[in-house]
Amino acid sequence: MYPQLAIEAAAHSDVGRRRSHNEDSFAALPCLGLFMVADGLGGNAGGEVASRMAIEVVKGCFEVDEDREETWPYGTGSAHDRDEVRLVLSVRRANRAIYDASQKKAEVRGMATTFAGVLLGAGMAYIAHVGDTRVYRMREGKLERLTRDHSLLEKMLDGDDGAREAVEALSERAGVVTRALGCDKSVDIESRVEATLPGDLFLVCSDGLWGPVSEARIEDVLGRHRDLSLAASLLVDIANERGGPDNVTCVLARLGGGARRPAEPGATTGGLEGMP
Repeated sequence: MYPQLAIEAAAHSDVGRRRSHNEDSFAALPCLGLFMVADGLGGNAGGEVASRMAIEVVKGCFEVDEDREETWPYGTGSAHDRDEVRLVLSVRRANRAIYDASQKKAEVRGMATTFAGVLLGAGMAYIAHVGDTRVYRMREGKLERLTRDHSLLEKMLDGDDGAREAVEALSERAGVVTRALGCDKSVDIESRVEATLPGDLFLVCSDGLWGPVSEARIEDVLGRHRDLSLAASLLVDIANERGGPDNVTCVLARLGGGARRPAEPGATTGGLEGMP
């Protein structure tokens, strides 16, 4: 991996106003440059188990000893190529682990989860996602969505007559995801690579945030509040004020302009993690 970057991070998660338990899991790990959210599917058994497994498996893949070359088939590609491959393969491993576990235990059979993750390297951001958990980038005051939902509504919008079908899709089924981890032995993982600039702010969030809170409002909050802990808490509060229809989780990571300074005595240098 690259030398540690100067990354400021914060995260917040809440059960919401209409759910009895939180099926979201997350990790904010500046030491690894890794930021993730997984949203267990409430309609499936063990959604919270699936989301927790997704975070744990991906995190574990980045904590392994990199000298063990057999762990990751890097090939002869560049360092940037290897990082994208590493992220995608870790998500693929999470999918297989969730699927295998669901086949062995009847009580969690059918469990699944959406997933979105960002890996920040030197000058690059590597993004992988499955489902409708989203990644945004805030740059120079403008919020941009970097992921495309794997949902019925998004699929309809991609059609030849997207406007008409979108109107017809305004039902409870419109938000049904068409792809998730754990549903099958393999899954199509969507990935992309973006060049980064100092000051770029990345938001990874479940649909409990972007559903009730508009992108314009999210942009406003992130633009007004430099303190990431405060911004994360405010976004969750706003989602709950607007009905809190689902579990809500947001992870924020902002790139600094240089290498991380050595930690002062007593300082915390790890990361933030949240799992049911």
